[in-house]
Amino acid sequence: MLLNKKILTIIVIVGISIIATVAYFLPISYKTTVNQTTNATEGFNQTAMLERGNMAMGFNQTKIHHHFMSTTTGGEIMIMSTNMSDIQTINEIKNHVKDIQYEFSQGNFTKPFYIHAQIVPGTDIMTAKKNLINYSIKDIDGGSVLILTTNDTQLLNAIQQFMNFQSSQHMSH
Repeated sequence: MLLNKKILTIIVIVGISIIATVAYFLPISYKTTVNQTTNATEGFNQTAMLERGNMAMGFNQTKIHHHFMSTTTGGEIMIMSTNMSDIQTINEIKNHVKDIQYEFSQGNFTKPFYIHAQIVPGTDIMTAKKNLINYSIKDIDGGSVLILTTNDTQLLNAIQQFMNFQSSQHMSH
């Protein structure tokens, strides 16, 4: 357990270093463009988040709908292609959902951390109690749904915090 915390700490430090290095070396014109698209009322840069999402998830964020829903037993992450005949994006979505099912079940939330450039609420408890979460996948037309369920009250609250945060960040995707 202590080793896992040390590894997670190292991963977080490396992730922050990578993000800082990439941001430092971006061309000035790119930084200006991104700063102009920052949504000041939301306090985060959705354009930059979507670009990091393209890299982390392996598909173009403008080609999908991303929905995060809290449920009475946990939550659901639904990802669908905006074009039901875009087989490549649909297959990429299904592969990504399988990847995050595995990563999350291992207590690995580095992708959400990277995409949002911050610790995502709820992930600390979801990591600590990873064995009390059941992850299942439901294939749907145009994509997949990752379903998280638990009987643990503290974990249920953490999953709902995670879903609510994600939902607020992925408003149009």
